Amino acid sequence: MRFAIPKGLPQNSLITENVINVELNDTDVDRMMTKILERAVKRGRVSGSKVDTKDYEGYLAKLQGSPHLTGVEGERGLEVLDGWIRSSVLVQETAGLRRDTVQMGYLMPLTVAAYRSGLPRSQSRNRKADALVYKVTARALRDRGESNESAVIQRLFLDTFGRGVELGPFPSTNPAYDGSEVDIDTLLALRFIEQFTGNEAHNRELDRLDPPVPSAVDPIARDLLEFLTFYGPKLPVAEAYTHFSALLSLRLFQLPIVTARVIRALLSGELPPSSARNPCAQYVDFVRRRGHPSDELSRMSVQRDLEVMRTFFGDRLLLRSLQDAVPLLPTRPDLGETAAAQLAGLAAMQDDPMMQMALKMQVGQIEGGLAADDEGRSFIAELRDSHGLSAAHQLTAILVEGLRKRGLENQVKWFHSAGGIKKSYGLLKGELRSRSSWRYSLSDESLVALLCMLFVDESGQRTTSRLPIREVLARLEERFGLLIASPPPDLDSADARAGAAENLSAFTQRMKLLGCFEGLSDDFSAQFVTRPREAV
Repeated sequence: MRFAIPKGLPQNSLITENVINVELNDTDVDRMMTKILERAVKRGRVSGSKVDTKDYEGYLAKLQGSPHLTGVEGERGLEVLDGWIRSSVLVQETAGLRRDTVQMGYLMPLTVAAYRSGLPRSQSRNRKADALVYKVTARALRDRGESNESAVIQRLFLDTFGRGVELGPFPSTNPAYDGSEVDIDTLLALRFIEQFTGNEAHNRELDRLDPPVPSAVDPIARDLLEFLTFYGPKLPVAEAYTHFSALLSLRLFQLPIVTARVIRALLSGELPPSSARNPCAQYVDFVRRRGHPSDELSRMSVQRDLEVMRTFFGDRLLLRSLQDAVPLLPTRPDLGETAAAQLAGLAAMQDDPMMQMALKMQVGQIEGGLAADDEGRSFIAELRDSHGLSAAHQLTAILVEGLRKRGLENQVKWFHSAGGIKKSYGLLKGELRSRSSWRYSLSDESLVALLCMLFVDESGQRTTSRLPIREVLARLEERFGLLIASPPPDLDSADARAGAAENLSAFTQRMKLLGCFEGLSDDFSAQFVTRPREAV
């Protein structure tokens, strides 16, 4: 059965703001980083962009003529400068219907001043995630009692990413190199950025965040704040960006998965997962041998999460429909003041007789928008004739079928792009076009980023220098939802446990290679992990 929800109907939209605070589609953490930094510096605001993305040659020529550069004169010098910029500073993208037009995409994250360039010009691929990062961070600081959260955020980001930069007067439209010591790639980036003229930030402030599922977004702020507080100022800027990106990528990847598990529980009338414990249970393979039980566990873990995302598609469309139906009810229910309370209230009302009538009206609206010979009409008729299907189940089936091509495809795009399948710091590994090859695995840089967070105590006030490996494994599971030494409960078996035991050995070997493992004996209780990076 193939049909599409008619354009012009409210049900044709894929946006479900009452369920999740981002748009689920392909995204790129590196690409959105510029806007995250700009919001941090400009206290939540961003500027529009007027940069000519096709005039790379013009900006390169201006850079060559800069009085701050020597040794790049003539045609050969321009070639050297061009190669250096393309390899170390600028990421180019293709545009046009045939994707055959090369243009400036975005700058590699080497300095907070990157926003002066106006790149990337389009913010659509951020999927509102850059705004979410800022708002959830501000929310966390307010909960801690900070009265000027925007100033705290600005200071934290500048301490880590603002080295070598003179911001100038607020709102800091044209940051520039301040003459202090920076690495050569950062210096080149700063000189290239100085060839652009920044734009004023708009005066529109971001609304305060009221998350539908707090347990899905609050960990973003905790990770980023603790990283910027304890590690960022101690690290070289390039490494700080990598760790920051690894943490953000993981949390954005898990955002819809955690949300999906919470709303499935609400719709099923069950207790949601505890907000104190990450429910993802994603098994990370360190053995890395295709066909090994550990490899198979990782593959099955990915496939399970893809199924969670498929179920999430229908659930979030249903919850949006329930919200749209509320104004049609004879008596408007009191659903609570917060988005989380309203979500729980809507889920509890799905079987209410008046709500069922309102949902049937939405079914009729969709049917009325279809052509007389559309296959969707026969599909809706079959659902009506099915015994035992409530209006909520009928409408969900119609929406899933009518939006399947765009909706499910976009969710999978979020899954692999936020999962970082093309990034060195991503959790997801494999061939993009072969879902059967997808596995959960960690590179050294992403593993180090996660380990650093484990050494911050529960209060978030200080770090420790050594932890028993048993505690490291427990914190990885509780805080990040990552399993290493045991299979996920739903994938448990004798073979799975044997594979996980070998995986633990491979993990400890990685710790040794990273120089942060102390094995005083073969006794598990005498094995320790040391903090991999110096902390403030």
